Amino acid sequence: MDGLFSRPHRARTTAVAGTFVLVAFAGLALSTAMPVAVQELGGLSLYALAFGGFLAASIIGTVVGGGHADRHGPGPALFAGLCCFAVGTLLAGTAGAMSPFLLGRCVQGLGGGAVTVALYVVVGRAYPAPLRPRMFSLITACWILPSMLGPPVAGAVTERLSWRWVFHAIAVLSVVAIVVLVRPLRKVGPPGTTDDDTTGQAGQAGQAAQVRAAVTVAVGAGLIGYAGSAKGWQALPLAALGLTLLAVSVRTLLPPGTLRARRGLPSLVLLRGVAAAAYFTVESFIPLMLVNERDLSPTAAGMSLTGAALSWAGAAWLQGRPRLPLTRERVVLIGALVHFCAAALTIAGVLRALPAATAAVGLVVAGFGMGLLLPGVGVLTLDRSAPDRQGANSAALQLADNLCSVLLVGACGAAFNAAHTRAGHDAGAFALVFAVAATVTGGACLLAGRVTAVTTSDPRAEEKEHAPL
Repeated sequence: MDGLFSRPHRARTTAVAGTFVLVAFAGLALSTAMPVAVQELGGLSLYALAFGGFLAASIIGTVVGGGHADRHGPGPALFAGLCCFAVGTLLAGTAGAMSPFLLGRCVQGLGGGAVTVALYVVVGRAYPAPLRPRMFSLITACWILPSMLGPPVAGAVTERLSWRWVFHAIAVLSVVAIVVLVRPLRKVGPPGTTDDDTTGQAGQAGQAAQVRAAVTVAVGAGLIGYAGSAKGWQALPLAALGLTLLAVSVRTLLPPGTLRARRGLPSLVLLRGVAAAAYFTVESFIPLMLVNERDLSPTAAGMSLTGAALSWAGAAWLQGRPRLPLTRERVVLIGALVHFCAAALTIAGVLRALPAATAAVGLVVAGFGMGLLLPGVGVLTLDRSAPDRQGANSAALQLADNLCSVLLVGACGAAFNAAHTRAGHDAGAFALVFAVAATVTGGACLLAGRVTAVTTSDPRAEEKEHAPL
């Protein structure tokens, strides 16, 4: 069997890996420069929207890009996504006020969502099933170098030159990616076409409904994210309105049965969201806890993030080895169990009787669990998706990831603010956040036991059963 860098796959593999390196470096570098940018533009109170706007807009980009990739192949969606990302980065980097800066971040999100889902479709369409686990391992490895170089390089540029240079550099790299990396991926076409005008019109109507639902969900997610950082009674109506918008629209964008954890593909999608949300919550609060509660320096606290990225990559490499003696479903379950144990360890790390490194070790172990779980979920989803549904189902994975993260981080942020003490000792508040995350990872373990495919002699039966209504 040909390898990832054999002649038939070399150019395509290099293009996919290069694009993911750009995505990783851009995310880490821009996040490093963001606090300085927002403060210089006089919009510190809108700091949360700089991230929330990107996340909400990426939901729309994911849905539109996934549907377009299913109909026309991933190449056009990837090209349009990179163009959007470059324009948004340039707009934010040249902004003289907070409003155009936030607009630029939203345009970035549109492009980023389309790029990610298009690359997932490339993996599903262009690589045989035995190579997909190794491809996901390579994708995870693409985050190692950016996680080690992105923050310090962006920090040095921001301090010595300006935060604008970070944005301008990412915009230039995006243009380079458009010119160099998209070309090898344009040959990955759609799974098939039909001349039936009725089918085409129905598909367009369905896509329009999906886009309307995505916009509604994005607005709801943005309101919930903002409510998590709002103070006083104003947070309640915002959160209520956001939840209402999600309730009326999110079912349209997920495989039927996802919210009920139906066995098979729906449970895979829900597992991706639940596990990612728990990890992102722990990752968000660990550095803050180490600095504020355990008196570590920001540099020392940040090492826990680097360690987690490395352990994640190591686990992803392990699960991608050929002749793995475990089924893919069992690997996913083991990853969920490791993630649960790690979340429990972070609770213990709050106690001053234990070394400060305890919580950092918990995050590193959680990274290992995610390195087993997330690639496995991606592989199983692509394996169980019909060729003309790989884009939609990959979009559902990203949507579940974003939505669950918004909900859990917002809830934990509100819980932390409620338990926060003015005396400066917030061990109880941090323990509460990590306990919530551990409870959610327990739910992920239960979901991991439900990802087994529906038993059938027809390989497309599960896809037919869970096709959108």
